[in-house]
Amino acid sequence: MESHNLSQPSDSQSDLRGQGDNAPQTELLSINELARYCSEETNKFLKQSVSNDRYCLELFRRAIIYRDEGAWECIYQQYAPLVLTWVSQHQSATPILGQDGAAPLVNAAFAKFAQALTPAKIGNFDSLAAILKYLKMCVHSVVADEVRIRQSRQYEDTLESIEHEPASDDPAEDVVANLSAQDLWKIILEEVRSEDERILIYEAYVHGMKPGEISAQHPRFFTSVDDVYRIKRNVLERLRRNRRLRALFHR
Repeated sequence: MESHNLSQPSDSQSDLRGQGDNAPQTELLSINELARYCSEETNKFLKQSVSNDRYCLELFRRAIIYRDEGAWECIYQQYAPLVLTWVSQHQSATPILGQDGAAPLVNAAFAKFAQALTPAKIGNFDSLAAILKYLKMCVHSVVADEVRIRQSRQYEDTLESIEHEPASDDPAEDVVANLSAQDLWKIILEEVRSEDERILIYEAYVHGMKPGEISAQHPRFFTSVDDVYRIKRNVLERLRRNRRLRALFHR
């Protein structure tokens, strides 16, 4: 898949962008006309040829300021292949693409881009290069988020498999395990900072509930399974940094 460089065009190219007084005024063009011009100019830009940004900027402006669904559809069709390239080239993406491929990450990148680039911010982007650079940053962000979520789930699966191991037949070992658990829970409860964290830890490690079950049982605190994983990840990261807990595991 071809790699796309987002470096700014040369000064000579930039000087030529404003030329062409016979070009149609962007505010008078329909969405489809803007999309056609934008596609032509984007192809020139990606080939580092002389290009005119104003059609693409107007298309993004209508999508972001006026929330024009037609404009968003054209933007997605135009730049989805480019976003797919960035996802596929990301060094951390290969092990997480899975059976669904890159499509979920592509969609997530556009969703993050649409949410982050507000009408108040669009005025700060005066070139196609700046907008595409921001879109590429969103790609890196969603890939990094997905990597963290999957690592957290893997860690949680490991914890749950350990906690559900059969109990020892030796009563003495069971007593030691219970005493160690008491020490462990005391530290864990000290690290819990909010009601949602307390509920999550209690349901997960006392009742042995799965993330989906916790989300279904407590929708007021967890609107989705991802919320459960995110909060669990935050608590576990603090626990991993806890010196007393580290000491318990390294006795």
